[in-house]
Amino acid sequence: MPYSWLADLIPPPHTREPLTFQSFLQGVLLPILCYYTTAVLVILPNTLFLRWTLLPLTLWTTFRGSTRVNLVLQYNDERLVYWNQGLVLAFTTMGMRVITWTFQRKPFRRAPFLVAGTKNIKDDVWSPPSGLWQVATDAFELCFNLRGCGWNWSRGLQVPPETRPTTSTAAFAWATFVSFNVHLVFFDIMHYSVQWFAPATIGSPVGGSIFDPTIPPAYQYLRSSTITLLSGLTVYCAIQTSYLLFSLIGILIFKQHLSLWPPAFKTPWLATSLTEYWAKRWHQLFRDNFISIGGNPLSWVAGRVGGVLGAFLVSGIFHDLGLWGMGRGSDFRNVVGFFVMMGVGVILEGLWKQISGRRTEGWIGRIWTLAWVIGWGNLLVDAWTRKGLVGSLFIPTHLRPSTLIFGALSFT
Repeated sequence: MPYSWLADLIPPPHTREPLTFQSFLQGVLLPILCYYTTAVLVILPNTLFLRWTLLPLTLWTTFRGSTRVNLVLQYNDERLVYWNQGLVLAFTTMGMRVITWTFQRKPFRRAPFLVAGTKNIKDDVWSPPSGLWQVATDAFELCFNLRGCGWNWSRGLQVPPETRPTTSTAAFAWATFVSFNVHLVFFDIMHYSVQWFAPATIGSPVGGSIFDPTIPPAYQYLRSSTITLLSGLTVYCAIQTSYLLFSLIGILIFKQHLSLWPPAFKTPWLATSLTEYWAKRWHQLFRDNFISIGGNPLSWVAGRVGGVLGAFLVSGIFHDLGLWGMGRGSDFRNVVGFFVMMGVGVILEGLWKQISGRRTEGWIGRIWTLAWVIGWGNLLVDAWTRKGLVGSLFIPTHLRPSTLIFGALSFT
């Protein structure tokens, strides 16, 4: 276990409690309340000391909730343990955000109908909240706003251009609803295609490697790379589907402005460099967390190299903790190794620019980006399949579009 030095502090998975009223209050609701309270304080001026005081309690409650609550114990279905993965990821995100908020010296402010990263915005545009109700609603919005759209933080964020109609909320919501259903179907088909390679191992909670030692090496890596590519498309569709669903909830139920829900991705398959892929085209939902916790501290020590590697290192640890949350152990080397190598690739592109005076771009840049992501992606996907993540049940079998189209897979 890579976190062996924490072994005495982290309860083993089998000691987690089922979700009951009491465990919900202590393990789920309490950290959420601490998280929300910090969001309120970071909006208000002169609250730095209060945030410092609250931080230890917030971190402890998020740690306790993610290590002592089992969301699926009562269902006795190992295909649903990814719910616990989601719980750990959610609480880890909350922990990273409250650390950033705690040491923020200037209050966060909202600028209605503007997106983070907009240039030449005067300071007086960012207006402080007026009244307790606005403070409460602004804090609620801040808790769910991961990218910083409409706020004075997360400067430099790359927001993809909007492709949906913005003439009315109804037109925007309808386009979002259609896109949600399309991505949901494609997600299931991509997920089915990965499971199809080995339903009894890769496609089941039992798990198995994407590498098949019984076939020649060339075919073995062609097979594993194909599985990796399909898995990447599965992840893309899964994030899109979830983001579009939350967009509909935010717009239709909470009446949020359309500008707060710009596209999550910018056609990542068109990237001509790793830098463009990760900084502009892949989703930026956790960008501020990774830069604040990993990128900024290490950039003070080692400049741009430290900043890049620090951000990717924290991203790798974040994803590995989520995998650990399933209760089947972690895979630090493969998961963190993938993300660190993405940082190494970005640094190599910077060196190439310094040496040659040219950026990584064009069709050569696309081949380089695809090869680097998929090549090292074998490590990440192999960790997922061996831990049984690909065998998760996201849609009931009899309702899966892929089952209706291609027929049910045999998992025995």
